[in-house]
Amino acid sequence: MKNLRFACASFVIGLLAAALTGCGSSVMSTGHTQSGSPPAVSGVGLQGNGSAANRWLYVQFNEQMDPATINSKTITVTDSSGAAVPGNVDYFANYDTAGFQPNPALQENSTYTMTVATGVASAQGVPLAKAYTDTFTTRSTTDESPIYVKSVSPSPNATCVSAAAPITITLSEGADISTLTSANITITGPDNTTIPAKIGYNVGTATVTLTPNAALPTGTIMVKVSNVADAAGVKMTQPYAWSFSTECNGGSGGTTTQYTAPLFNQKSPFGINGQVTIDNSGNTTFQLSSAGSSTTYAARFCPAIGSAQYANTSCFDVTTISTDSSGNGSATVKFPKTGDWAGDFMLNDSAGNTDYETGLHPGVNNETYMSTLVPESKTNNGLLPSSVPQDPLTSGSLSYSNGSLTIMVTGGLSNTKYLVGWSETIYVYTSSEEGLPSFATDPTGNGGETTTLSGFSGDMFAVGPAGYAGYFGGFSVPQ
Repeated sequence: MKNLRFACASFVIGLLAAALTGCGSSVMSTGHTQSGSPPAVSGVGLQGNGSAANRWLYVQFNEQMDPATINSKTITVTDSSGAAVPGNVDYFANYDTAGFQPNPALQENSTYTMTVATGVASAQGVPLAKAYTDTFTTRSTTDESPIYVKSVSPSPNATCVSAAAPITITLSEGADISTLTSANITITGPDNTTIPAKIGYNVGTATVTLTPNAALPTGTIMVKVSNVADAAGVKMTQPYAWSFSTECNGGSGGTTTQYTAPLFNQKSPFGINGQVTIDNSGNTTFQLSSAGSSTTYAARFCPAIGSAQYANTSCFDVTTISTDSSGNGSATVKFPKTGDWAGDFMLNDSAGNTDYETGLHPGVNNETYMSTLVPESKTNNGLLPSSVPQDPLTSGSLSYSNGSLTIMVTGGLSNTKYLVGWSETIYVYTSSEEGLPSFATDPTGNGGETTTLSGFSGDMFAVGPAGYAGYFGGFSVPQ
């Protein structure tokens, strides 16, 4: 959080304090008694290839500083002739960092020296042991390129992550520190609740560190970065979001959920009566509650298809599920086919009628959906015939909770617009498909979007850039 700016008033108070002697200890301008080691500069926010003339200049300290000692007298910038550069000085207490904003911007292709005088002091009143200086050269262009997320840890889709592990975000360049806030960088847990965390920042490496106030909950954790700007005030062009899991589910095997969808009653009363869950080994679990009592259902999977002419797209049996007298039952079985799959799960009665089917119906409480993005060129033994290339996406996912759908892609095409479609029918790319908001990837091919679903139903999602074979929300079954 940004503190108030301080001008030279504290300098006058400092002159009065300098006249005080005796009493066994030195007294600083703020009335603090000196104790401990002197503070030190731990990092500076200067671009290595020549600093753009329109950027904030940051100096980070190794401990909390006394804000009253951070002002235009103690933090200065001078040009090659020694003339002082006009500008604003701020202290960002949350990050132990002082900032100098040139006003007007510096001259291009020029040499400057930033100085931190010994008048700056720690929160305990201990002054800097000696003045710190840093000479730098501005480049020939101003900074107009947007900042973006360069790398993250834990990595996207990682599993078995320690609940105490810090979360780090490395940015493509130094940030405008005032934009590193809890509103712009959020962590949410499996139930879509916000997880509070302390935000740290290293100005030298442009790395944000998130330290949750308590151990992370078990399940999928999502982190989202939006509206962060670089030191020149240029904001990121689109949010960046990714997820990882603190769950292992299988001990040393490291299995985790890759697909889950609610099972809806297709008869009256309409509502959720179960769910289907698939882990990354292909183990498929069907769960029913308050369904038909003492009934055996045939669990089937109907692959999404692009046209009825394609082979290997017929529905096929997965297992059977028997309920008790209360209508509760479950069954776990390895999905009967390997490869990438997208489509509908259905539970049929003995007459072949579909009693329960996976789907999303916005407005119905307690819906939870999650799937990985699987390649169109391989899904269901080749969902659509296409001569266009496959987008080089390395990982991606779709998740739905509390009315919001979040789409994330990692390692796709850089700076590219991705289109999103949503459908219920097993025939994709038809008039029943609804277009959802598109999003753009950053220079590293990462991107995502969170949108609200309303007025439609379905659990088949298509994601991909125009002119390329895209991806479908589904799951993968290993050999």
